[in-house]
Amino acid sequence: MAIKRKFSFYIITFILLGFGCSIEAQITNTGNGINANTEISDTLEYLNSPILISGRAINLKLPAAIMQIHPEHLKRDHDVSIAPALNRVTGVYMQSGALNTNRITIRGIGNRSLFSTTKLRAYLDDIPLTSGDGETTIEDIDLSLIHKVDVWKGPTASVFGAGLGGMIHLQSSGINQSIATSIKNELTIGSYGLVRNVAQLNYTNSKQILKVGANFNTTHSDGYRANNIYDRQGGSLFVKYKSGQNSETTLFSNHTSLKAFIPSSLNRNDYEEEPEKAAFTWGKVKGFEDYNKNLLGISHHFKIAESGRFLVKNKSSIFASTRISYESRPFNILDEKSNSIGLRTSFEIKSKSAPKNIFPLFTIGVETFREKYEWQTFQTLDGIQGNLLSDNNEVRKYFNIYAQSYYNINDRATLFSGLNYNSTRYNYHDLLMSGGIDKSGQYSFEGVLSPHLGFNYQFKYKLSLFATISHGFSPPSLSETLTPDGNINPDIAPEKGWNYELGSRGKIASKLTYELTLYSMRIKDLLVARRVGEDQFVGLNAGKTQHNGIELFLEYQMINTAQLQITPFFNYTFSDYTFDDFIDGARDFSGNDLTGTPPHQLNGGFDLTSKTGLYSNFNFRYVDAFPMRDDNSIYSEAYKIANLKVGYKKRLFKKLDLDFSMGIRNIFNEKYASMILINAGSFGGNAPRYYYSGLPRNYFTSLSLRFIIGC
Repeated sequence: MAIKRKFSFYIITFILLGFGCSIEAQITNTGNGINANTEISDTLEYLNSPILISGRAINLKLPAAIMQIHPEHLKRDHDVSIAPALNRVTGVYMQSGALNTNRITIRGIGNRSLFSTTKLRAYLDDIPLTSGDGETTIEDIDLSLIHKVDVWKGPTASVFGAGLGGMIHLQSSGINQSIATSIKNELTIGSYGLVRNVAQLNYTNSKQILKVGANFNTTHSDGYRANNIYDRQGGSLFVKYKSGQNSETTLFSNHTSLKAFIPSSLNRNDYEEEPEKAAFTWGKVKGFEDYNKNLLGISHHFKIAESGRFLVKNKSSIFASTRISYESRPFNILDEKSNSIGLRTSFEIKSKSAPKNIFPLFTIGVETFREKYEWQTFQTLDGIQGNLLSDNNEVRKYFNIYAQSYYNINDRATLFSGLNYNSTRYNYHDLLMSGGIDKSGQYSFEGVLSPHLGFNYQFKYKLSLFATISHGFSPPSLSETLTPDGNINPDIAPEKGWNYELGSRGKIASKLTYELTLYSMRIKDLLVARRVGEDQFVGLNAGKTQHNGIELFLEYQMINTAQLQITPFFNYTFSDYTFDDFIDGARDFSGNDLTGTPPHQLNGGFDLTSKTGLYSNFNFRYVDAFPMRDDNSIYSEAYKIANLKVGYKKRLFKKLDLDFSMGIRNIFNEKYASMILINAGSFGGNAPRYYYSGLPRNYFTSLSLRFIIGC
């Protein structure tokens, strides 16, 4: 059992503020430094991409803590999972029990979800990746489709909803790149039977009016653990057509087919002695999930009107998705179907004198969403489907109305304001009516109005200070809206909270880029999924939590010449999260540390590129111990992981791009749990199963060839 360690939020705040004030002197004296993985952009993307941190320049007017993962930073790893890249963003913690079992938390929000990501929103361009009850899946989107990732930390309350944990916006490659006509194939092989292949075809006509991209990707892994085979195939099509200077239409479609076996979690003894084994019950029935998923989005962007000083634009999108899934589990078999459709439309007023991508003066819009989710459960006879146990469907609807504005008070002061109104409704139907009892019912939440106010002041010498106040909410998931016997839970309410943050960013001596953010978030009506059986949970609002934290990133251009670039980076996340008021039945956990979030996370390393084509990346990650139970009686173990990648990139014969790389992950063969199941239950006299075993030392190599057909 790890020793509990608690640090004063206020003492560390004082220390880091002092450090922030003395960074320039330290860098000047030592002649070296550390460089952040993410930088601040000199543009504010409008509508489709909120305020971003990107590029080599610095925008000192950003009124919030938002980070962007660049294309080159997505390529630091073997491209199989987005988890390593997200974990290098301050405030983000992504756990991966397997390639198909993930949980993402931002500033501690969503850490009570058991096997999935909840309480934050995610989009692929304009297509929601979040279901009608707030569950998010981004691991299905192959990284070859992604150009950049924007991460809003904390409530956003603007054009992409007001998720309590924030928002992850995946920007597809087609929208964000000028793609030459080309054919590309990339093959990656690695330890534990890893084979990944991506084939891409891109076409751009001579006048840049039409762009078409097609992608086919496959990923296979035998897995480190028993019952851990993973197979995924995906295909996508992207089309962008400009019908004139003022009109553009974009289509994006994606299909994913996956079959993945599930090893599940292990108890302490099995984790220590046989980490490669599967949980006994899951291994016995050879548990798996098998599904097909489709995404489709069509958007049209055009200029409506133009006056002497202002432009009025509109962007409208229609999106749809389908999913058919079959999951064999030790306790039953789950058969699911879902389909959704939605619409977004936004109107913006923009100054004609502003740079092309500067944030609009004013934006107003609406998003509507309807999802029908159908599920049946069947008796399992050692993995063979038996009698029907339940037959249900639920229609989930929501709509967001949003408005936001961006205003320069003067040359140095900038004000950002946003407002989001959400209405959510669930309509549940019991189609089996076991025992003649109809458990159908409707549930709707009161409308939630969430404001967002940000202020930024730019000082001299490329330094700025920003402050933000924002409100957010998270609706209950399906398991939280139903009681274990399938009835509507009439007393459940969304989580709501206010976020307050203060930060500074800048660039010192043209070499050191930094951002330092302090925040405090207050959450009420904390949603708790209380486990009452092996596959039975009941949702309840159990109390209040307090989230205090510090986020620091640094990036230092140590060497930046035409021949060689070496860029060290470092980031640190401090999380002081506690239960303010948490009473679960007869147990009072008030004052305890919040379950499931490490108080300290460190990431660092360096990127190296040279004119010869050689490149390298080394990065390390430290995750501190954290409580695994609400009573703080058991803690996880801290761990550290180091990774190395080296490669060679060159253009040959003016038409052929070569990129060859190899890498080692977990260089020092650290034993660690890649995912923790908090508050794990114990049934039938068996020990509770908390641990998902992380991969030991493993290797990969990749070869990419791209042939340019056009000029």
